Amino acid sequence: MAEVVGSRLPDESGNGLADAAELESIASQAAYETFLSAVKAVDPGALEECCADVVLAYHNVVRGVEGVLGSGAVIVGRLPNVNVVELSMLPQLVQGLAFAALQVHRQLQAASFGALYARVQHLRRKLRKAAEALAEANLLTDSDADEVRLHGHQDVLEDCSGLVALLRRNEARIVGRSPVTASDVAEAEQVTGKLRVMLGQSEEAPDGGAHVLIKAVEMRDRFWTLLNQRHDVLWRCGTWLYGRGVDERVPPLPVRQAMVRKSQPGTAERELPRAGPEPRRSMGPPSLAPARASPPASVPDTTRHLRDLQGEVERKTRFFVRMGIIPSQR
Repeated sequence: MAEVVGSRLPDESGNGLADAAELESIASQAAYETFLSAVKAVDPGALEECCADVVLAYHNVVRGVEGVLGSGAVIVGRLPNVNVVELSMLPQLVQGLAFAALQVHRQLQAASFGALYARVQHLRRKLRKAAEALAEANLLTDSDADEVRLHGHQDVLEDCSGLVALLRRNEARIVGRSPVTASDVAEAEQVTGKLRVMLGQSEEAPDGGAHVLIKAVEMRDRFWTLLNQRHDVLWRCGTWLYGRGVDERVPPLPVRQAMVRKSQPGTAERELPRAGPEPRRSMGPPSLAPARASPPASVPDTTRHLRDLQGEVERKTRFFVRMGIIPSQR
């Protein structure tokens, strides 16, 4: 059983995300209140669970903002659907996130069910990753695969219970192929039931400790979701400025991705250019020569040259569509 030890913040895997003192060094209640209305407006269906090192996220965001706005603010300000003021305030948004994460930490320490809640979150994440992998491998029924892909944003307890039932329904299909064991499923069912009982008892308490913790977790995840959405805009601006070198100038947020993401229409088409010799996303005008120099030849290969040019133009067009410069034809 995971426990809240000292001032270390437990994440869903039982490991500390960041030392509380480190979080306090960047947390800002003023920043929290500044973004409160914006995070409350985040679509509940789009919420993403925060399981990242917030302190590392802060340093990455500061570096990314400096990389994009330090030398390219004028250019970026001319791009469509880009709010330069919002981008410049991304470090303050992370400071608000840090304050929200501290509230979760304090509630976990104060609540008698804090350690159990952290354990349920860990098991839920483990079961969800397994279910996503099984769905991607077509080892679940069609209806259960759809359930995995559509019901990822529901309540932690409801999701955990649903995943337990789903894995048991498909036990015969996934035996020997699932990354979770029968004991994992049994423990998830047991601790979820136990936490339901404890939360039910806590609901009768005058201070409503369970509701306070759940609300604190929701606010933390709202801040994290808003950060992801706005950082994505920053990254896109970075690709316009730096092309392939964007990740060096605009470091990604330190977020754990699911083992297998749900498939979406057009995935194969988007992935194909990444495997080729061309840059994944080229922000400059189409090149007049192949991206990679070929060994000298006695006769120029004009067919290959034209294919390279066509691929470059297609990648450029897809980027313009994603940026909103060219309307989508779909």
